[in-house]
Amino acid sequence: MRATGGSYANPPYDVWRFRDYAGAEEGLDATGSYGTELVRASVTGGGWHSDGYREQDRRDHWQTAAKLDWRPLAAMRVTASGSWASDQYETPLIWCTRGGCDDRGQAYQPFMIDTAGRGAFTRSDKGYVSLTLERTASARLAWQARGSWLRTRFNDYQPGNDDAGIANRFGAELRALAHPAEGRVVTVGAEGARADVTSDIFGDHAQNEVAAYGESEQRVGRARLTAGARIDYIAVDGGGLSAVVSPRVGAVLETSAGAWRASAGRGFRGPSLAERFVSTVVSGLVVIPNPDLHPETAWSFELGNAARIAPAVHADAALFWTEAHDLIEPNVNLSTGQIQFRNVARARLAGLDVSLAASPLTPRLTTALAYTFLYARGLAHDTVPERPLAFRPTHLVTLSADYQWHTVSAGGDFRYTSRFERVELYPGDERVAGKVLDLRVGVERGPLSLRGRLANALNYIYNQVPRTLAPVRTLSVTLTWTY
Repeated sequence: MRATGGSYANPPYDVWRFRDYAGAEEGLDATGSYGTELVRASVTGGGWHSDGYREQDRRDHWQTAAKLDWRPLAAMRVTASGSWASDQYETPLIWCTRGGCDDRGQAYQPFMIDTAGRGAFTRSDKGYVSLTLERTASARLAWQARGSWLRTRFNDYQPGNDDAGIANRFGAELRALAHPAEGRVVTVGAEGARADVTSDIFGDHAQNEVAAYGESEQRVGRARLTAGARIDYIAVDGGGLSAVVSPRVGAVLETSAGAWRASAGRGFRGPSLAERFVSTVVSGLVVIPNPDLHPETAWSFELGNAARIAPAVHADAALFWTEAHDLIEPNVNLSTGQIQFRNVARARLAGLDVSLAASPLTPRLTTALAYTFLYARGLAHDTVPERPLAFRPTHLVTLSADYQWHTVSAGGDFRYTSRFERVELYPGDERVAGKVLDLRVGVERGPLSLRGRLANALNYIYNQVPRTLAPVRTLSVTLTWTY
């Protein structure tokens, strides 16, 4: 059983205050399980409430899940699982700018919303069930069959523009894993899915997907080589068939200088029904459909190395390069007040990932450093010049440290995200880098554990979504009892 309570920081300036009390959050959930060698089962349920950290930001969440694991034979396993979640929440949308609310003489009020959005509320329910059968036919062959159903339903209540929708996704997969020879593993399979939606936002549409894939892995000395391919077919509303072949090769080589890895492959993502057919109004902007969206494809390459450079120091570094075609991105036209998902003719994402983990001075202390450099550009085409892809930071840095003393632990993370070079919405607004410090502490005693977390400890005010305030300082305490 787990109980959580917390509190949100008030705005740092009185002129931004929007309520005369401190917002709180609280939650309770419980999990129980029981089993034998033949059958095991577990069930969980709970919920939480939040006052939110902004105006019109109250949220309630309820969830339950269950899982049944049955072994009718020593070489067979049947797993059934299901889950349901319901969210009811006020929708704050974007913050208020001058003249849109009681702005108190400020150019913007990040904790308040425009009066035109007052009363917006959403209810979203999601259910998921799946059944998996696993069978080990012999020492050289095993197979798995899976079926699933995901159903979602939502109601958006907005001033003068209520929306609703029901969507389903049925999926099935059959996969086999074979060991035809020493040091070789072959995986083959096929999967299919059908998605449908009935909504006043998306209309009535259906999408069918079929795919087949195969991959072989072979060990040669100290090297491990892999090669495979996947072919996808997508048909929307019974027509518009798209077929894409995605090959992939990779290699891992163990050396005295660490484990080197290299890979090259083609990726694929078909547009969702929501991206193709959405038609609604958000914060005064009209979102229009684009049924002619094409699947996005990309060739990706990576070269990396993981090595232990000292007894207490582990390093990992990788260079990556992606050439994307028909990348699906939202396009905002402020002159017409419209948003539409479109294909970007060509895009390039390249960069460097570096991580370092160390236990300096004492094994009780663990530290980590992670850095990502990202070069993300939409390449020039027709009359459009080369420009940065929207909402991509160039630099991301994470520093972490944790100390464990018997049953007491303490630690923290600092995350830095450089300011976006380009945004699609409200490009004239000031943009700042993200600088967030999270602190944590914990203690365990017998069946009880108590953990505290101070998120955004410096109460840094910033946003990564246009005119949407990121979470402020939040203190939460969680008590867990395990029996």
